[in-house]
Amino acid sequence: MTTVLSKSVLVARRQQFRRRRWLWRLLGLWRVLLAAGIAAGLVWLARTPLWQVRSAEAIKITGAQRLEAEQIQQVLALRYPLPVLAIRPEQLEARLLTELPVVSARVQRQLWPPSLSIDLEEREPVAGAPLPGKPGAIDATGVWIDLKRFGRFRHPQLTVWGYTADKAGSWKTLYPQVARSPLTIRVIDLRDPSDIVLRTELGEVHLGAFSAQFSTQLQQLDRMRDLIRRYPPAQVAFIDLRSSQLPVLRLRAPVP
Repeated sequence: MTTVLSKSVLVARRQQFRRRRWLWRLLGLWRVLLAAGIAAGLVWLARTPLWQVRSAEAIKITGAQRLEAEQIQQVLALRYPLPVLAIRPEQLEARLLTELPVVSARVQRQLWPPSLSIDLEEREPVAGAPLPGKPGAIDATGVWIDLKRFGRFRHPQLTVWGYTADKAGSWKTLYPQVARSPLTIRVIDLRDPSDIVLRTELGEVHLGAFSAQFSTQLQQLDRMRDLIRRYPPAQVAFIDLRSSQLPVLRLRAPVP
C-alpha cells in the first residue's frame, strides 16, 4: 500500500529538518565559543600574578642531601615571575637527570599556591675514584660522579685506583662482595687488570685478575687473620692470593 503525502506535509517536514539543522549548527557554535572562552580564561589566569611562580622560594626540594639548593636552581634556569602553567615538568626532569648526579627526578606543578615540588634521589658515592686532575667517586653501579657537583660531601672510606667506565660491569659484582666482607678494605687498585691489589687492615693483598673466585679469596683472607698477626707488619711484604688453592704470606727479606 502506497502512502501519498500532501504538499503541505512535505513543506512542514522540510521546515522541521531545516530548524533541526540550524539548532545543531548553533549548538556547535556554542561549543566552539565555550572552548575558546575556557582557553582564554586559562591563559588570562596563568598570566595574572596570582598564578605565577614569583621566586625560587616557591620551589620545594626534597631528597637533596649533598646538592645545594642554589646549584639545583642554576640547573633549572627558570626566570621569575613565571606562569605556573607555562612550566614543563618533563623538560625540567630531563635537565636535572642530565646535569646532576641523581638517579631519579620528579617535578610537579601546584596551582595554588603557585609552586613547584621537586623530589630527587641522589647517587650514593660508595668509593672515591679520582681521575687525573678531577676529584671523583663512583656509586654501586659504577657510575662516575664529579665531586665538584656535590656541595656537601663526606668522602667514602674506600678508594679505587685506576677505575674506568669499561670496568663498571666487574665493579657491579665486585663491590657488593667487598661491602659484605668483615675485612676493612681501604683501597682497591684496578690499574693492572691482571692483578687486583687490595690495601686492607691485614696489609697488601694481591688477588690476580678478577674472577668468580673473588668471594672465596676474601673468605680465605679473613681466615688468615691469626696467621698474619703472628708477624710484625714490617716483616710482611704482601699476602699472595693469586692461587686460590695455595695462599702465601710473602715476607720481606731480613735486613743484614
